[in-house]
Amino acid sequence: MAVRLAGIQPGYLPWLGYFDQMRRVDVFVVADEMQFTSNGWAHRNRVRGPDGPHWLTLPARPSPRQRIADVPLDTAVPWTTSHLATLRNFYAGSPFAPDLLRALASVLDARATRLVDATLPVLRFLAKRLGVTTPLVISSEAGLERAYEEQFPDLPGPTHRIIAFMKKLGATELLEGESGQDYLDVALCKAHGIEVTFQRYAHPVYAQMHAPFVSHLSTLDLLLSCGEHEARRAVRP
Repeated sequence: MAVRLAGIQPGYLPWLGYFDQMRRVDVFVVADEMQFTSNGWAHRNRVRGPDGPHWLTLPARPSPRQRIADVPLDTAVPWTTSHLATLRNFYAGSPFAPDLLRALASVLDARATRLVDATLPVLRFLAKRLGVTTPLVISSEAGLERAYEEQFPDLPGPTHRIIAFMKKLGATELLEGESGQDYLDVALCKAHGIEVTFQRYAHPVYAQMHAPFVSHLSTLDLLLSCGEHEARRAVRP
């Protein structure tokens, strides 16, 4: 039977579309061997405050061109205390907040020394809350980048990397995010026996704690505003 795969870089408190992609495949690759970028989502995300979107950012201290898997955190920064205080303040009026934030507090690790040590437990926590049970493959643990280097030693580009990952995992169907249309060579995938589908995710509008509505925030915003039942409906429309 064909194995359907999707993969995205690890993120901190990802948006709903991340989990929509995860729940629609047989295996989901967390691509932590990709290069860290300060303007990406690996170390930060947004929630809704009374004055608009507000960033929650982890104290990442990357070296130039460092892999996400190797990026250290500044353990002197009390980010868990700060993030939880912000969330308790912003969502104080929600009946769903006390229990959810209590559970989240047990997952946030102030002792984490690497970025992924802080983000992967939160990723699994949110997936469980949304009822998404797709197995995760962590790229650095599975040696997926090494498989790419061995199969395509000239490192020709992102499509070849995806092909190498899929062959390593025995996958023949790829679910790619919409932005992949800008760079993915679909014909090359087909030449390697890989069928490509692009994600089409319509972001829901829901009752946030503050108006007007802001789209594409962290999944945590929906969970805290509306509870698990409504959040699961949003990921599984």
